[in-house]
Amino acid sequence: MHDYKIRIYHEGKVDFYGYGSDSKAQAEIPGDYILSKMPVFYNPVMKLNRDIAVYTVRTYQILTKKSLRICEPLTGCGVRGIRLAMEVNGADSIIINDINPMAYDIANRNVEMHNLRDKIQVFNEDANLLLSKNAFPMKRFDVIDIDPFGSPAPFLDSALRAISKNNGLLCLTATDMAPLCGVHTNACIRKYGGVPLRTTYCHEIAVRLLISCSVLTASKRDIALAPILSHSTDHYIRVYLKTISGAKNADEMVKQIGYLVHCNHCHFRQLKPGIANSLSSVCPSCGDDARIAGPLWCGKIQSREFIAQVLENSKADGDKRAIRLLSLILEEADAPATYYDLHSICDQLNLPCPALEKIIHPLKEKGYSVTQTHFKNNSIRTNAPVSEILKTIRKAQ
Repeated sequence: MHDYKIRIYHEGKVDFYGYGSDSKAQAEIPGDYILSKMPVFYNPVMKLNRDIAVYTVRTYQILTKKSLRICEPLTGCGVRGIRLAMEVNGADSIIINDINPMAYDIANRNVEMHNLRDKIQVFNEDANLLLSKNAFPMKRFDVIDIDPFGSPAPFLDSALRAISKNNGLLCLTATDMAPLCGVHTNACIRKYGGVPLRTTYCHEIAVRLLISCSVLTASKRDIALAPILSHSTDHYIRVYLKTISGAKNADEMVKQIGYLVHCNHCHFRQLKPGIANSLSSVCPSCGDDARIAGPLWCGKIQSREFIAQVLENSKADGDKRAIRLLSLILEEADAPATYYDLHSICDQLNLPCPALEKIIHPLKEKGYSVTQTHFKNNSIRTNAPVSEILKTIRKAQ
């Protein structure tokens, strides 16, 4: 049993109060302590998530030139909202909220510590109620950041009522990876409205399921959501979506929702846009049984132009790990959907896995596009057919 005490942490440009254990492992290993049992939720492992959030909102503000109205309805100790106030020019009106009275108290202490009463209001309400109270044209937020312990799905509809219908920024974290990656299929269907798959690239499927759920929820309100940045890191996935108003724009986004056809036997995979799609359970490549995931997002999950600007705006004071991650995401932004786990393929072939360059270079020489992916080490995105990848692996032995 851990003895949690209030201690001072440092992150970005901010010192703040949070609960923690005296154990060194508690601050370094996410699975070593029970976050949900802490008096006030704070996870130091999510620093990278918050770093990228700061750089992304900073870029969004530069592009829109707005005085931002921001809401973080599940704030915990308040560090994310305080960092946005301190590190993003133009983040002038921020609401942070937590239903936990102890979180409300400690968030207030952190706001006072930095003399931010002119920028930040702290509330102690149910998150959906708080968002619903701001679902009016003159009160809506430019940025809403949903970072729950688990799934963001229960907060999506309220968030979409409370966000600016055009050129707003919706930021979502999901930590319930077991449902999204196919361990608990029924839970994923219930929360996200789609069937997951346990595959070597399940984390990308998870991102696509979350985007699909968000796009369909937004379309009910004649709002289109366009993914501009997505990443899978540690124990969570994260997506940033831009709002575009209008039923026709929403219709165009819904057209990009469909299904994934996957074959375990030959590694064939294909995205098929269209919710009312005719799908075969036979692999078109080898004739073996095919598996189906979805409905899920079949379009792009990154915007190269936006990510390039986020990366540029992070270089002055950016965390090195965040910059490396953004650089890799930028490299793969326009690459084909889904990726190939070379370790998994080599295990199936009963061959040792060659160095990554021994696969990438020959495929590029043959004219194929090939990039690494941030989703998984020793994995590649390529437009080369599976047969060519297998041939290259065998030649590399």
